[in-house]
Amino acid sequence: MNSDSLIGKFYQFGEAVLFLLYVNFLWVLFTLIGLIIFGLGPSTVAMFTVFRKWVMGEHGLNTTNLFWQTYKKEFIRSNGITWIVGIIGLMLLTNLQYFSLENPTFNMLFKALFIFITFLYFIMLIYLYPLYVHYQNTFKMYFKNALLIAVYQPLRTLYVLAACFTLYYLWVTFPIFIFLFGGSLTSMVVMYITYITFAKIEYKQSLLEVKQEKEAQQVNGKEWSYE
Repeated sequence: MNSDSLIGKFYQFGEAVLFLLYVNFLWVLFTLIGLIIFGLGPSTVAMFTVFRKWVMGEHGLNTTNLFWQTYKKEFIRSNGITWIVGIIGLMLLTNLQYFSLENPTFNMLFKALFIFITFLYFIMLIYLYPLYVHYQNTFKMYFKNALLIAVYQPLRTLYVLAACFTLYYLWVTFPIFIFLFGGSLTSMVVMYITYITFAKIEYKQSLLEVKQEKEAQQVNGKEWSYE
């Protein structure tokens, strides 16, 4: 029985590794098909969509079909949000490298400010694509909600940051893994943690709505009794 259980676990592990390898292959392939600049956004959105389904327990899907359909459907819109992210990131990187003031004190303060803004940009970026594939919203709301969740859910943000830095250490230590499942493993981990965060937020909102409905009913009941 134990041997069967051990074999089963190895089988599941092998399936998971192959799944990650295949999704990473699709991500790279469709990014290249889009000449990178036009392919990165829709490929990334398609990859997060696949892992969102996986996190939600939908494991029997046709991965290739889901990836391709999402890639086509979100091609223009996902490129839009990716280019916005890229332009903001390029501006921050340029300012960090080349912006300087003659006054050492002011220069240090501005550098610290840009580093802080860059950090906020990074944690916002972590939530951005999971939000994009999980909710239907405007670009403005995606960026706003990503930043709000990152700031107002500090514990969950620490979890996802710790996971990202752990993966970064793995990629630096074993660079070959980047080519095998660098994108897929990173997006799977990020999607898993952020999905739980979204579920917790939705649960708290539902409790708040129930509480507000009860309070409204009590107020209406009092008004009715006064009449």
